[in-house]
Amino acid sequence: MLGKWLARVRTLRTAPPAGAQEIEAELVAGASGLLPDRRLDELIDSLEAVEDTDPGYGLAQHHLQLALAIRYRTRGAAADLERKLELATALVEWVPHDHLAHYLALAHRLFTLLMVYEKEGHREYLDEVISTGQRVLKADLPEPALRMMVTDCVSAALVNRFKQAGAHEDLDLGILLLRELCRSEAAAPDRPQYFSKLGLALLFRYEMSGDDAHLYEAVRYCRRGVRTAPDAYPERPAMLSNVGLVLVHAGRLNEGTRTGRAMLLEALDASRASVAEAPSGHPALPDLMNHLVGVLMTAGQLLSRVDLLDEAMSTAALIERKLPPGHPTRSECLTNQGTAARMRYDLTGDAADAERAVAAFRKAVGTTSGRPWARLDAAQKWGLMEAGRGRWDSALEGYRAAVDGLARLAHRELDRADQERQLARRAWAGVAADAAATALNAGRPELAVELLERGRAVVWAQSVGAPDSAGPVPRSLEELVSGWAVDGPAVLVNFSRFRSDALVVSAAGLTVVPLPGLVFEEAVDLLAGHLEVLLGAGSAPTDRTEREDRAGALLAWAWDTITEPVLTALGFGVPAGGTPLPRIWWCPTSLLTFVPLHASGRHDGTGGPGASVLDRAVSSYTPTLGALAGEAPVVPLPATGPRLLITAMRRTAGLQTLNLSETDRLTELFPGDRHTSLEDGEARGARVLAELGRHPYVHFACHGRQDLDDPARGGLVLHDGLLSVARLIEGARPGRLAVLAACQTATGGLVNADEAISLTAALQFAGWQDVVGSLWSASDEGISLVSEAVFAAVAALPDQNTLPPGVVARAVHAAVRQQRDDVEGELPSVWAPFLHMGR
Repeated sequence: MLGKWLARVRTLRTAPPAGAQEIEAELVAGASGLLPDRRLDELIDSLEAVEDTDPGYGLAQHHLQLALAIRYRTRGAAADLERKLELATALVEWVPHDHLAHYLALAHRLFTLLMVYEKEGHREYLDEVISTGQRVLKADLPEPALRMMVTDCVSAALVNRFKQAGAHEDLDLGILLLRELCRSEAAAPDRPQYFSKLGLALLFRYEMSGDDAHLYEAVRYCRRGVRTAPDAYPERPAMLSNVGLVLVHAGRLNEGTRTGRAMLLEALDASRASVAEAPSGHPALPDLMNHLVGVLMTAGQLLSRVDLLDEAMSTAALIERKLPPGHPTRSECLTNQGTAARMRYDLTGDAADAERAVAAFRKAVGTTSGRPWARLDAAQKWGLMEAGRGRWDSALEGYRAAVDGLARLAHRELDRADQERQLARRAWAGVAADAAATALNAGRPELAVELLERGRAVVWAQSVGAPDSAGPVPRSLEELVSGWAVDGPAVLVNFSRFRSDALVVSAAGLTVVPLPGLVFEEAVDLLAGHLEVLLGAGSAPTDRTEREDRAGALLAWAWDTITEPVLTALGFGVPAGGTPLPRIWWCPTSLLTFVPLHASGRHDGTGGPGASVLDRAVSSYTPTLGALAGEAPVVPLPATGPRLLITAMRRTAGLQTLNLSETDRLTELFPGDRHTSLEDGEARGARVLAELGRHPYVHFACHGRQDLDDPARGGLVLHDGLLSVARLIEGARPGRLAVLAACQTATGGLVNADEAISLTAALQFAGWQDVVGSLWSASDEGISLVSEAVFAAVAALPDQNTLPPGVVARAVHAAVRQQRDDVEGELPSVWAPFLHMGR
């Protein structure tokens, strides 16, 4: 980078003062490590003594800043960095803003702020580099070299901010700027390091997306950077480290092959060389060493080599001793140290390795600095390590810290999509369930409930647009029980690798119902097979017979393993004739969120009379237990005007024409000016969102679709495109009743199943009292029957300004049960998907 700065300084003056060229030659030598320390000290002292009175650009100050940067880079003295920042700030203020040298002064400050960030890890430095740098880049800069320098700073800040905060937009823009630098003719001397930086950024993109193409592109660029760098290239240590990082990922991807082994060995060579070639006082040396630890432990695990894990542990311990307590790399270093010890324990069974691993994870969690994901990673590994040894109290400490870390990972400053991406990384999706199971094994059932409440629906809890009219969401079991506001129990069905249980919460307290038949590995395989057919997630189309067989088998399995044990424990048997069925709320976790527990049962008669939930209880769903405690959100109603909004799309290009017979019936139930109808061309997203605020009831009659990988991109198909979950989150207002008469409107995502990213949940969190949706694809006939039953029950109310609890739930239950009885339990995919969410 130094060559760019010197070249830029030279262009600002056609006749440099005597001695300037000699100074610049010494600076170039210093950047390459060829200038003796004593001579560099003498050069800095002489430059400090120069009184630079040139009003144009302050050449001596520029030279002094470069010399201080070189000495800081080679020796790591904090005073040099502080002095450089002082000079950079003063130079920006001193040089006239209309002079070209002002932009060079700004570039100096941006570069210095990046160096300060590397040392201290505070995000505000990155924010200033990005905001100031982007403003400079928008200016009409006549010098390509100057634009290149600023672009370099901004791209580095964007990638670092992504690493710290997780905003995908930062990474995308950083990659775009790095590609620009790689193509720039002005960047030719420094192109090798840009190739390397682009490769590392592409590695991050691979980690976020899982797309192998990004990883292999990262490998090509990082190798190209090292290959094209000249001898004694100052950035070579960092570039070698990047080669090691990308190759160890590629080696894991090709595990067990000759290519994979070769990649791992090349990664080891490059990482070791990066540390060996870095000056002993280089500020980036801890990062280079930490990267080496990561490569060593991954290669040691994949190649089953204890010696590599020993080297990883000793290197990590050395870094820890050298790093100050608040260094931003400390938590990652400790996590790597613990991971290496855990991997060694897996190979040797040595209990001392396990103790070392837990101690390192515990210290990593307790650090006050570092990236949130590193501390979360350490906490989860701590919990998993101790759970594997049956040390449940210690495992619980780790998992509690992990659950607390989810909110820091998906923090409020990120947009919703980036929050979801952060939670989808690595294995965060199962943290809350495993934490709850650990609490149960530790004899802390009340804590299991609290951990599930804190560790699920994290995106909703962090959303600034979430409704706050109901006050704070209860977190503790005591708060839930004391504020219980519904007439019946709620069942948290926890599904974990450690154990599975139903946690039944009501005004009477907590009851734990063990579910020994719900075995994690077996259930995952079974659910994957069924849901591939029922959700249309498979590559091959399925016929109607297979679909019905799968649906029936899934409902029977759910009855045997989950719902029958729960209802039996609650004493919910088959009631006597004429006795109203009790109510129950289901709150499933993980893949169980795709299972219609309310419709589970042996509907073919093999289980005897009443062998189904439909025959024993009226079911509703809730995304969290907190939604059932405390006062319900107050939904203001318009004094006058229509009550029901009907949004109908009979014909949609490329999709099956819908038979919306229920819409005619709804206009009869809410005649004249009591309804507003938006059909076909009038059913546009902006209009629908605007009308939602004017109508307490809404009926959507259209096609629905869900993106199982990115559920916020699913939604309702309107005339002008998709009314997505994400758009609904941003624009929906509170209401009384929403009937989503479309397919998969209650379906979330496969990766973040516990985040409840679906249309029904979006409306529930937006403040809608009752929401009716469908878990799977639904038939026109089934949709019509449920919709008509619900709105007929509402229309029959003496006062439609109020909607008493239970009215909608019982109407949905009656309609689903009637459909089942009409076909004698057959065709379960037609009647089973419909559900009620709300109180």
